[in-house]
Amino acid sequence: MLKITRKLAGLAGLVLLLSIAAMESSQAEVIIQATPDNGLQPRITVDDDGTVHLLYFKKRLRAPSAREGNLYYRQYLPEQRRFGTPIKVSSQAYDLRTFSIARAGMAVDGEGRVHVIWYLPKKSQFFYSRSNPQRNRFEPQMAMVSQFGEGIDAGADIAAFGSRVAVVWAAGDLSREFERTVFTRISADNGASFGDELQISNPDLGACACCSLAADFTDSSSLQVAYRSAIGGIGRHMQLLAVDFNESEAIGVSYGPVNPLQEWEVSFCPLSTNDIALDVNSQQWLVFETMSRIIQINLQDPHRPKAVAEPFTRTRQKNPTIAFNRRNEHLIAWGEAISHARGGRLNIRLFNAGGELEDYLPPEEITIPNFSFPAAAGLANGDFLVLY
Repeated sequence: MLKITRKLAGLAGLVLLLSIAAMESSQAEVIIQATPDNGLQPRITVDDDGTVHLLYFKKRLRAPSAREGNLYYRQYLPEQRRFGTPIKVSSQAYDLRTFSIARAGMAVDGEGRVHVIWYLPKKSQFFYSRSNPQRNRFEPQMAMVSQFGEGIDAGADIAAFGSRVAVVWAAGDLSREFERTVFTRISADNGASFGDELQISNPDLGACACCSLAADFTDSSSLQVAYRSAIGGIGRHMQLLAVDFNESEAIGVSYGPVNPLQEWEVSFCPLSTNDIALDVNSQQWLVFETMSRIIQINLQDPHRPKAVAEPFTRTRQKNPTIAFNRRNEHLIAWGEAISHARGGRLNIRLFNAGGELEDYLPPEEITIPNFSFPAAAGLANGDFLVLY
């Protein structure tokens, strides 16, 4: 049975604590909170030590533009159930693009450094910064693309493993999506320097101009990239690209199968996002949108994707996030009935360690702020945290 309780959590405001019965005697709580500082577009990463890292955009007070602000980083304090002191990431304020596809990306390397990539539409450029190992300051931002920046129209993603860091993006002529491709730059020294801009995807598949992508290392020399193609301008299927590296050179590229649940033929741009997370067995899981429904897939078993849930009403499901706890239970959250600016209604599903669905909805309607989306993490004590 599902047990629901409420309580106040200090300055964090109203927190909904949702307990679900687990196979063990202990129970996992799902903590649902608004993003701190009235922040937007939260991104959460959990490192190998179980530390939870938060990146978000915060508007400046009395700024010239209604959406001008900066990126901030915070670390979760589990005993206090709140996030610590905010640390500014971006060196210069910028206008947040309203589309969720332009969101920033974050990764943590083996030294504990936080690496961040974000998109400035007006400059058609990605900017990068990294923290020191203590994570109490970030280096001045630097531009990342000089050669393959034509037609950048969505955010990049960033991944880290040990000392290796990868930035991944899509680019090419916006009027010829069927020829666009995916590029990367690789660092082998914790982001101190990056190699050349490398084309890594098959140009025959194209790349959807206004769909975001997701990337993560499987080990120090292999990178998985999930992106949406644009075959013939309409074949916007979810492609699973694997890239092998030697230092900062790509030495092998392969593609996973495309299941019918990954196929989406449409002439318009879906403005979709996706998310990758690791389970306790270090297997990668991907959540994404196909034909307005959220799909999940274990990338080590790519022949068996499955739909997550029916929507509240016959509306579009978008912007999914996935997280695992230490018992290998997992949570998927997303927004419904949204537009490019409207955040929509929060929806959540929980799955036990066997992958079976716990039929769960938030106990009351929760509205995601405009221009934003949810983020989720498995906490070190086995609980889940969801921000919106």
